[in-house]
Amino acid sequence: MLTKKQKSYFDYITKFIERHGYAPSVEETKKHFRLASKATVHQHIQSLVENGYLTKLNYKARGISIIQDAPLSSVKMYTPLSYEYNDDSQSKYDDIDNFLNKIICGDAVETLKKIPNESIDLVVTSPPYDSIRDYDGHKNFDLSATGKELFRVLKSGGIAAMVIQDQTKNFGKTLTSFRTILDWCDNAGFKLFECLIYRKYGAEGAWWNKRFRVDHEYIPVFLKGERPQYFNKEHLKIPSKHGGKTMTGGGTRLTNGVRIPTRSITINLTKCRGTIWDYLTAGDGTRLKHLHPATFPNQLPYDFISCFCPVTGIVLDPFIGSGTTAVAAKNLKRKYIGIDICKDYCDITEKRLKVEI
Repeated sequence: MLTKKQKSYFDYITKFIERHGYAPSVEETKKHFRLASKATVHQHIQSLVENGYLTKLNYKARGISIIQDAPLSSVKMYTPLSYEYNDDSQSKYDDIDNFLNKIICGDAVETLKKIPNESIDLVVTSPPYDSIRDYDGHKNFDLSATGKELFRVLKSGGIAAMVIQDQTKNFGKTLTSFRTILDWCDNAGFKLFECLIYRKYGAEGAWWNKRFRVDHEYIPVFLKGERPQYFNKEHLKIPSKHGGKTMTGGGTRLTNGVRIPTRSITINLTKCRGTIWDYLTAGDGTRLKHLHPATFPNQLPYDFISCFCPVTGIVLDPFIGSGTTAVAAKNLKRKYIGIDICKDYCDITEKRLKVEI
């Protein structure tokens, strides 16, 4: 049985296909219904698929088709989705002040469900993946549900940066990182703002005989909305190899094929960092930090917070682990929220917040 709202979506998609010969995009549907979030469109389309009215080809643009013999049952009253941010939906969430500057011991998804809509500026996290390590016996983490909740709690223009890799099983990668990226974009509603490479410099080790040593992790950077609400990359600039020199050259070809004549240019002393970010891992952090089995460099959250979070903003890490994100946020005078299901890790974070500030 369709709700009134689902029926309106079904009618719009049907008429669009009849008129154009192809299905509307998610963006076109969002604009037609004057929605603030693509997640609402995804939810209604998924409901129509599950109820047998549409078929949807994942990872294909405009991959929606009408099931011609679907029964159009009488509609029932429409109940708004929480993603539509109507006034009544906020009543089920706790006040954001109840979470600020706290480390909360609990399940990530269940705790996120209590946080108000569009209240977070930045997420920096590294979720457990592929059961590579034993997180004190906790191994069942729903990254898909986590992505949807993070999308809901982030402000428009908010950023979620996730450090992730893939396990190698029987000489093949699990592809968890890639599947998670596609899921968060196709089903949660995010855009992929960028995918960075975190290149690790540390103890050599791991001299595998039959495959390469893994010295990188991925950092997909997800964006909610049209563009980042805050972006300051000044602190991310790196020295130019020939900074300060005047050099002849600079002849480049534009995208339209026109070539700009060579000319003398003075090289800036610094340049924008690219998409490969180098971090030293050996000797990084205290013994207290490394009581956790999987940590990322102290500098990593500093870089993301300085770049994407305003001074008055709130930083969230739903898998706080050793507490590196919270420590960085506190040192940078931002408010923070940390969540972890393991009490031992929450205790480590609390101790670090007292001694590393």
